[in-house]
Parts: sequence; C-alpha cells; structure tokens
Amino acid sequence: MDVQRRRVVLAVVVGVALVLAGSAYLTVFAMGTVVVLVRDAPTDWAHVNVTFSEVRIHRANAAEEDGWIALTMAATTVDLLNLQDVAEVLAIDRVPTGRYTQVRIVVAFVEGVFANGGTTSLRIPDGTIKIVTPFDVPFADTASLTIDFDLSQSIHEANGEWVFRPVLGSIVVS
Repeated sequence: MDVQRRRVVLAVVVGVALVLAGSAYLTVFAMGTVVVLVRDAPTDWAHVNVTFSEVRIHRANAAEEDGWIALTMAATTVDLLNLQDVAEVLAIDRVPTGRYTQVRIVVAFVEGVFANGGTTSLRIPDGTIKIVTPFDVPFADTASLTIDFDLSQSIHEANGEWVFRPVLGSIVVS
C-alpha cells in the first residue's frame, strides 16, 4: 500500500510539473504577428512622400522605458497619395502575444510634389506620431492596425514654408 501511495504521489507531482512547464513555455514563447498599415485620404498634392524610420509598439503593464518593441520595417518611404483606396504595409513582425497599448511611428522626412511638378521639403514639428489605441496580439495569429492619414488636414503653409503635422483619421484594428 505504501509503494502504491508513493507512485500516485509521484505521478501527481510529475503531472503538475508537466502542466507548469507547458504553461511556462506558452507564456515565454507564445508569439503572434502584428502588422501596421498606412493609408490616406485625398488632397490637392500630386505626391506626398513620407520617409518613416521606426515603428514601435508598447506592451500593456510594462514600464515606459522597458515595454517598447521595435518592429521590422517593410517600407520606409511611402507616397501617401497612392494609398487613397488601398493600404500599404509599413511594418510587420512577430511579437509576444498579449495586449499592447501604444504605437509610435517616427517620421524622418517628408517631400511634397505639387500638381505642377515642383517639389518641396515639409517641416516636421514633431517627428513622432503617437497612437494610443489598445490592441491584442493573439497566439499564432495576426493583429493588423490600419492607420489612415488625413493629408488635407496634415499639410499647412506657415510663414512661407510647408509644415507636415499628421492628422490621423480612423485607426482600424483587425
């Protein structure tokens, strides 16, 4: 009887250890994919070429400085006017599953092309687009964020120079 009891206890201990190990594996190695896409609303410009240098997302409940994950850029320069009816992948990467609360997109340079073909550089007052839209990255699946720029509201002339201050339309999480 004592040997049988030991076998049962040993089996229970081994079973619990396997469950805990499996749970730890899923917690540490569970990955999903996040895709960040950009699109635009119409404007009077012929081209608005925006050069992005970084896309980062922030994990929920993580410290401000420690919770950021830089995503792999799929495109760096995008003509936002080509995206009126379609979206283009800006960044895509595999990240740990879970909840994310912020997206930061760094704009490095903006060049506008007028309808007559002339070009101009646009000043960027704050080179970081800050988006606070929570989303979840599911296990072995994809979370897509489509960010719609409203160029008709984003470009202004001030004191003889053109300024690009991004105004975002809808942000769709799917």
